[in-house]
Amino acid sequence: MKTHTLGKVNPPRVRFMSYQCHSLSTSTLSSDSSLRTLNYHDIYRCPVCGHGELSVLTLTEAFACNFCRHIFDANLEAQSIQMVDGVQPMTWFWTGSRWRYNRRADGQVTAVVWSFALAIACLPALLIIVSNYMFPPIDSNGLNQFSIVWTLITLLAHASIVMWLIAEHYQWPWYVTAKIKLSR
Repeated sequence: MKTHTLGKVNPPRVRFMSYQCHSLSTSTLSSDSSLRTLNYHDIYRCPVCGHGELSVLTLTEAFACNFCRHIFDANLEAQSIQMVDGVQPMTWFWTGSRWRYNRRADGQVTAVVWSFALAIACLPALLIIVSNYMFPPIDSNGLNQFSIVWTLITLLAHASIVMWLIAEHYQWPWYVTAKIKLSR
Protein backbone atom coordinates (compact mmCIF):
# COMPACT_ATOMS: atom_id res chain seq x y z
CA MET A 1 0.00 0.00 0.00
CA LYS A 2 1.68 3.23 -1.11
CA THR A 3 0.50 6.80 -0.90
CA HIS A 4 0.77 9.12 -3.88
CA THR A 5 1.64 12.78 -3.37
CA LEU A 6 2.00 14.97 -6.47
CA GLY A 7 3.49 12.23 -8.61
CA LYS A 8 5.82 10.91 -5.88
CA VAL A 9 5.44 7.44 -4.42
CA ASN A 10 6.08 7.37 -0.70
CA PRO A 11 5.94 4.27 1.51
CA PRO A 12 3.37 4.53 4.30
CA ARG A 13 4.66 5.80 7.60
CA VAL A 14 3.93 3.34 10.33
CA ARG A 15 4.42 4.54 13.85
CA PHE A 16 4.48 2.04 16.69
CA MET A 17 4.95 2.88 20.32
CA SER A 18 6.64 0.46 22.65
CA TYR A 19 4.57 -0.99 25.45
CA GLN A 20 6.22 -2.86 28.29
CA CYS A 21 8.82 -5.20 26.80
CA HIS A 22 7.16 -5.51 23.38
CA SER A 23 8.49 -2.89 21.02
CA LEU A 24 8.24 -3.02 17.26
CA SER A 25 10.72 -1.04 15.25
CA THR A 26 9.87 0.53 11.93
CA SER A 27 12.90 -1.11 10.32
CA THR A 28 11.43 -4.57 10.83
CA LEU A 29 8.04 -3.40 9.63
CA SER A 30 9.31 -1.78 6.43
CA SER A 31 10.80 -5.06 5.18
CA ASP A 32 7.34 -6.56 4.60
CA SER A 33 4.69 -4.51 2.85
CA SER A 34 1.84 -6.80 3.98
CA LEU A 35 2.10 -5.66 7.63
CA ARG A 36 -0.67 -3.37 8.83
CA THR A 37 -1.39 -1.38 11.94
CA LEU A 38 -4.19 -2.07 14.35
CA ASN A 39 -7.16 0.16 13.59
CA TYR A 40 -10.93 0.12 13.89
CA HIS A 41 -11.56 -0.28 10.15
CA ASP A 42 -9.97 -3.68 9.54
CA ILE A 43 -10.99 -7.18 10.52
CA TYR A 44 -8.53 -9.40 12.41
CA ARG A 45 -8.39 -13.09 13.41
CA CYS A 46 -9.42 -13.67 17.01
CA PRO A 47 -6.42 -14.39 19.27
CA VAL A 48 -8.49 -16.43 21.73
CA CYS A 49 -10.25 -18.99 19.55
CA GLY A 50 -8.25 -18.61 16.35
CA HIS A 51 -11.34 -19.16 14.20
CA GLY A 52 -13.46 -16.05 14.55
CA GLU A 53 -12.94 -12.58 13.23
CA LEU A 54 -12.55 -9.45 15.33
CA SER A 55 -14.49 -6.47 14.13
CA VAL A 56 -15.33 -3.20 15.79
CA LEU A 57 -18.50 -2.95 17.86
CA THR A 58 -20.80 -0.22 16.64
CA LEU A 59 -20.53 3.07 18.54
CA THR A 60 -17.69 1.79 20.73
CA GLU A 61 -13.94 1.59 20.68
CA ALA A 62 -13.91 -2.15 21.24
CA PHE A 63 -13.65 -5.30 19.16
CA ALA A 64 -15.78 -8.43 19.35
CA CYS A 65 -15.28 -11.94 17.97
CA ASN A 66 -18.06 -13.39 15.86
CA PHE A 67 -17.17 -16.97 16.90
CA CYS A 68 -16.32 -17.04 20.61
CA ARG A 69 -18.18 -13.79 21.46
CA HIS A 70 -15.34 -12.30 23.53
CA ILE A 71 -15.07 -8.52 23.79
CA PHE A 72 -11.71 -6.75 23.55
CA ASP A 73 -10.68 -3.25 24.52
CA ALA A 74 -8.21 -1.80 21.99
CA ASN A 75 -5.20 0.40 22.66
CA LEU A 76 -4.22 1.65 19.22
CA GLU A 77 -1.13 3.51 20.44
CA ALA A 78 0.35 0.36 21.98
CA GLN A 79 -1.07 -1.83 19.19
CA SER A 80 -2.69 -4.13 21.74
CA ILE A 81 -6.05 -5.52 22.76
CA GLN A 82 -7.21 -6.73 26.15
CA MET A 83 -10.02 -9.21 26.73
CA VAL A 84 -12.45 -7.45 29.07
CA ASP A 85 -15.08 -10.14 29.54
CA GLY A 86 -12.75 -12.75 31.05
CA VAL A 87 -11.97 -13.54 34.65
CA GLN A 88 -8.36 -12.46 34.30
CA PRO A 89 -6.98 -9.69 32.09
CA MET A 90 -5.34 -11.15 28.99
CA THR A 91 -3.45 -8.90 26.56
CA TRP A 92 -2.26 -9.50 23.00
CA PHE A 93 0.01 -7.30 20.89
CA TRP A 94 -0.45 -6.86 17.16
CA THR A 95 2.83 -7.48 15.30
CA GLY A 96 1.51 -6.32 11.94
CA SER A 97 0.50 -9.78 10.75
CA ARG A 98 -0.49 -11.80 13.83
CA TRP A 99 -1.19 -11.55 17.57
CA ARG A 100 1.46 -12.12 20.21
CA TYR A 101 0.29 -13.01 23.70
CA ASN A 102 1.65 -10.88 26.54
CA ARG A 103 3.19 -13.35 28.96
CA ARG A 104 2.72 -12.47 32.58
CA ALA A 105 5.63 -10.91 34.35
CA ASP A 106 4.20 -12.20 37.63
CA GLY A 107 5.84 -15.61 37.95
CA GLN A 108 4.47 -16.14 41.46
CA VAL A 109 0.92 -16.62 40.17
CA THR A 110 2.06 -19.22 37.66
CA ALA A 111 4.14 -21.04 40.28
CA VAL A 112 1.18 -21.11 42.68
CA VAL A 113 -1.18 -22.41 40.00
CA TRP A 114 1.17 -25.20 38.92
CA SER A 115 2.07 -26.25 42.46
CA PHE A 116 -1.62 -26.33 43.41
CA ALA A 117 -2.33 -28.39 40.27
CA LEU A 118 0.44 -30.85 41.09
CA ALA A 119 -0.89 -31.22 44.64
CA ILE A 120 -4.46 -31.86 43.44
CA ALA A 121 -3.25 -34.50 40.97
CA CYS A 122 -0.75 -36.35 43.15
CA LEU A 123 -1.94 -36.16 46.77
CA PRO A 124 -5.03 -38.41 46.39
CA ALA A 125 -3.00 -41.09 44.59
CA LEU A 126 -0.26 -40.79 47.20
CA LEU A 127 -2.86 -41.21 49.95
CA ILE A 128 -4.06 -44.47 48.35
CA ILE A 129 -0.50 -45.79 47.96
CA VAL A 130 0.38 -44.99 51.60
CA SER A 131 -2.85 -46.55 52.91
CA ASN A 132 -2.22 -49.68 50.85
CA TYR A 133 1.32 -49.91 52.24
CA MET A 134 0.27 -49.31 55.86
CA PHE A 135 -2.82 -51.54 55.73
CA PRO A 136 -2.11 -54.29 53.19
CA PRO A 137 -5.02 -56.48 52.11
CA ILE A 138 -5.50 -59.75 54.03
CA ASP A 139 -5.93 -61.78 50.84
CA SER A 140 -3.01 -60.53 48.74
CA ASN A 141 -3.84 -62.56 45.62
CA GLY A 142 -6.23 -60.24 43.78
CA LEU A 143 -6.60 -57.21 46.02
CA ASN A 144 -3.01 -56.06 45.58
CA GLN A 145 -3.62 -55.68 41.85
CA PHE A 146 -6.87 -53.87 42.62
CA SER A 147 -5.08 -51.27 44.75
CA ILE A 148 -2.57 -50.54 41.97
CA VAL A 149 -5.38 -50.17 39.43
CA TRP A 150 -7.33 -47.98 41.87
CA THR A 151 -4.26 -45.76 42.38
CA LEU A 152 -3.79 -45.35 38.61
CA ILE A 153 -7.48 -44.55 38.08
CA THR A 154 -7.31 -41.95 40.88
CA LEU A 155 -4.17 -40.38 39.42
CA LEU A 156 -5.67 -40.20 35.90
CA ALA A 157 -9.00 -38.82 37.13
CA HIS A 158 -7.37 -36.08 39.19
CA ALA A 159 -4.88 -35.27 36.42
CA SER A 160 -7.77 -34.79 33.98
CA ILE A 161 -9.50 -32.45 36.43
CA VAL A 162 -6.24 -30.50 36.80
CA MET A 163 -5.82 -30.25 33.02
CA TRP A 164 -9.36 -28.89 32.76
CA LEU A 165 -8.65 -26.28 35.46
CA ILE A 166 -5.35 -25.27 33.84
CA ALA A 167 -7.02 -24.95 30.42
CA GLU A 168 -9.72 -22.77 31.99
CA HIS A 169 -7.06 -20.62 33.65
CA TYR A 170 -4.85 -20.07 30.59
CA GLN A 171 -7.66 -20.08 27.96
CA TRP A 172 -5.61 -21.93 25.34
CA PRO A 173 -7.01 -21.43 21.81
CA TRP A 174 -7.57 -25.14 21.17
CA TYR A 175 -9.51 -25.43 24.42
CA VAL A 176 -11.69 -22.38 23.78
CA THR A 177 -12.46 -23.60 20.25
CA ALA A 178 -13.39 -27.08 21.48
CA LYS A 179 -15.56 -25.61 24.25
CA ILE A 180 -17.44 -23.41 21.78
CA LYS A 181 -17.94 -26.18 19.24
CA LEU A 182 -19.26 -28.54 21.93
CA SER A 183 -21.70 -25.94 23.21
CA ARG A 184 -23.28 -25.38 19.79
